[in-house]
Order: sequence, then structure tokens, then C-alpha cells
Amino acid sequence: MIYAGIDIAKLNHFASAISSDGEELIKPFKFTNDNDGFQLLISKLDPLDKDSLTIGLESTAHYGDNLVRYLVAKNYKVCVLNPIKTSTMRKNNIRKTKTDKVDTLIAKYLLGDFVQTQVHSLNIYPL
Repeated sequence: MIYAGIDIAKLNHFASAISSDGEELIKPFKFTNDNDGFQLLISKLDPLDKDSLTIGLESTAHYGDNLVRYLVAKNYKVCVLNPIKTSTMRKNNIRKTKTDKVDTLIAKYLLGDFVQTQVHSLNIYPL
């Protein structure tokens, strides 16, 4: 399995991806919250096996809505996470190092046993 985490913000997002072994497959990178940025994200995700990929992002008001719709339209599996749960993980230092960025933490959160059953029971993000 492959897990991509996206840290959502108003103008720019950050993304990274890890394997189920914790290997970094895509180093953290910034992309804009528009079609050009979304295409950059897809270009980074294209080499990965789409059937093995789950993309996670925190629910952050409306800033991620267009990206979620874009990814779902491209047939990616998207999981919108409760930011309270990922915040708790950060506070508890679960699978975290001092240098982890939020996007990497989101990917690691998806990797954790707690989320496995929830993620795989989702078909797509409901619009």
C-alpha cells in the first residue's frame, strides 16, 4: 500500500507519499491550490500504483474541496481526516520525528492500524 498525505492551506498545499514500509516515495513538495498545482500533484502521483494509493488530507474548512473533487474525478481514493485525530497523534508523538512535516504525518496516520479499517471501507469522498 502507498499513502500520500496532503497538508491543505488557503493558497498552497504540501504533499508527500510513503510506502506501507515507511519508505519515502515522494519527498514533501509544495503545489498551488489551483488547476496548475493539481496537475503538478498528479504528475508526482502518476508513477505510483493508483490501486495501492490512498490520499489523506485533513478537513480544513473549504480550502481542500476543489482538490478533493479533482482527485475523485481522476478516480483516486481520498480520505478526509478529522483534524482533531491527527492533532492528537502529533501531540502524542505517534510515529513522529522532530523533522516530520504535517503532510508526512498525515501519510503516517493513514499507515497506522487505527485508520486501516476506516480508510479501506471508504469508496470515495462523498460530494
